[in-house]
Parts: sequence; C-alpha cells; structure tokens
Amino acid sequence: MFELQPPQDDGLLKRSVGQWSANKHYFLRRYIDIFKTGMSKQKWDGLHYIDLFAGAGLEQIRNGPLEWGSPLIAAQSPLPFDRMHICELDSKCFNTLRERLQRFPQPNEPQMIHGNANLKVGEIVNELPRGSLSLAFLDPTGLHLHFETLRQLAVRRVDLVIFFPDHLDAMRNWDIYLEKPNSNLDRVLGTDEWKLIEKKYPSDRWAEQLRVLYQKQ
Repeated sequence: MFELQPPQDDGLLKRSVGQWSANKHYFLRRYIDIFKTGMSKQKWDGLHYIDLFAGAGLEQIRNGPLEWGSPLIAAQSPLPFDRMHICELDSKCFNTLRERLQRFPQPNEPQMIHGNANLKVGEIVNELPRGSLSLAFLDPTGLHLHFETLRQLAVRRVDLVIFFPDHLDAMRNWDIYLEKPNSNLDRVLGTDEWKLIEKKYPSDRWAEQLRVLYQKQ
C-alpha cells in the first residue's frame, strides 16, 4: 500500500470529520493500490477514478490531524489513473477542491462537475471509454446516493466502493421514511421492500437487514 506525506494546512476550506473518515481512507488507499497494480497489467482502454461526493480535498479529523480527502488520495497514486471524474454539490467545496487538485498534475485533465451526483452521473458515464475499467468511491454523508445512479454507472465496467449510512441516516429517520411514499430510503435502496423489515425483525436488527437488502439489490 502506498504511503502519503501528511498534508499541510493551506488555509483553505476543510471539513471537520470523525476518525471513521481516516479509517475509510486507509482502506481506499489499499484498494487503489490493489486496483492499479493488478489491473494495469490487463488490456483495458484506460483505468479511471470516479468520486461523486468528493468534498474539498482536505479534512480535519476532530481532535486529530489533517487528512487527505479521497480525490487527493487518488490524485497521488504512484500509478496515476488515466483520468479522474469528480463531482461535488457544495460550491465552496467544489472550488476549493479544484484549486487543490491543480497541484497534482494528472495524465489527462480531470472531469470536474459541480452539481447533484444523481443528476450529473450521466455526464461522467459518457466520458468513460467502453473498454475502460473504473474505480468509483461513493461516500455520501447521508442517504444521498440513489440506486438509479448505480444503475447508470453499471453500464460501464466499474468497481464500486460504497459507504452505506445505515445508522447515520436510515435509523434516525426510520419513522419519517416509513410514512412517506417514494422516500429517500426508497430511492437509495431502489425498492420499498425495507418496510417489511419492521414486521419481521426486532429493531436492533433493522440496520443489518437494510444492508442485506442493499446487497441483494
């Protein structure tokens, strides 16, 4: 697994996050390393990186150090991606990330999209060569990744690394989603079958069963 020098504070916007974010990024580095070293030997028409909830590029761990955000981890891979495809909804984060990313030259100009990933994903898919292989790191802060977005990505060859925020959002807003047709949870799971979980399982198993359903989908 490749190592990175700790980031320096550049005075620009940083998100405050918990230690779990650093843990996720540790495994992202491991996956990028496996992906690049293993797949670079295969005959793909390019290896691409996709980040639909990219953030600002640097994060401040609460009561801890600065950490690289996911797009700047990918940008520093010893074996560069042929092209990066970045989407971020928040305008301040987007502009900050674009400035930071310029410090890490890439083989090809990254595709930078400001907007809602669920609405913009088609623009990214259109830029992926049909014979390419992509790694998509999908790390929403809540139930923001619609299942239809995954369907669109799946028309190309893509490895999906997904953060599924079961306790973070679904458990907190269970009763709201239960009473609302076409709720955010319905859109994320791609089905309303989750409403049967309440009748079949005790509440301490609901999060587990959401993950089972998500994997089934």
